[in-house]
Amino acid sequence: MIRNKTFNCDITWLPVKDPRREFADPFILSSDKGLYHLIIEDYSMDDHYGKVALLIVNDRYEVQEHKILLDTRSHLSYPFVFKENGNVYVFPESADNGNLSCYLYNPETRSLGFVKHIINMPLLDSNIIKHKNKYWIFGITREKDNNENYELQCFYSDDLLGPYTPHPANPLANGMDGVRSAGNIMEIDGVLYSPTQNCKEQYGKSISINKITRLNETSYTSEFHMNISIDKNNKYNRGIKTIHTINVHDELIVVDGIKWTFAPFAQHKKLIAAKAHLKKSGFL
Repeated sequence: MIRNKTFNCDITWLPVKDPRREFADPFILSSDKGLYHLIIEDYSMDDHYGKVALLIVNDRYEVQEHKILLDTRSHLSYPFVFKENGNVYVFPESADNGNLSCYLYNPETRSLGFVKHIINMPLLDSNIIKHKNKYWIFGITREKDNNENYELQCFYSDDLLGPYTPHPANPLANGMDGVRSAGNIMEIDGVLYSPTQNCKEQYGKSISINKITRLNETSYTSEFHMNISIDKNNKYNRGIKTIHTINVHDELIVVDGIKWTFAPFAQHKKLIAAKAHLKKSGFL
């Protein structure tokens, strides 16, 4: 995909039978014995906020288990997964709580345990990579004078759990395309590639992948590499309008997308919940 600048996969979409439910931001925990363990955002219009959930899917892409891992009674999403020294850490977006927090995943009990708050900022969709013996966090904030515009913030540390130092060039970038994270940063042929959301025309309409050309404690540069959008002519994508997140692990690629469904009552409830959330957040 990265080398050929082409995304032409036949996607198997998992069914979401309840129009009041949304599954998004899939990350891959593991794949073993024909089972894929995914960690996702599970949003319900009944609660009006997202939770972190586990999906176990077999090699026929059938859901075998679905379990809520974390419910803080406030919105959680983008459960970023970082693996180190045999441990699996999860950093879900919790901007509503005003901080980025770390949880440790227990594969035996299939549960998450709180570790610590990492950065006391309302970061959106944070990614973490280890590069040149340092840990780097990339997260998004909204511009103070324009809530519709994103700013890319970066922090670095000698330890995964911090403390982290803000990058002197913050914000590294701003805008509605090529800034907000859309999946884990990939290293291909020794080069870092960052999937980002293209939200210029619509939230999560497509994915722009940027090539990171420089990353150190004093500077950061990147350049556009390729775009990923839904091939509406592919029979597997019938009804799918957008693509919003992409994550890769070994031979598996997971994505999410929006499928339009005629469900006026559910849509009405969603709009009411969205307005209530914006009002609570100070955007209305």
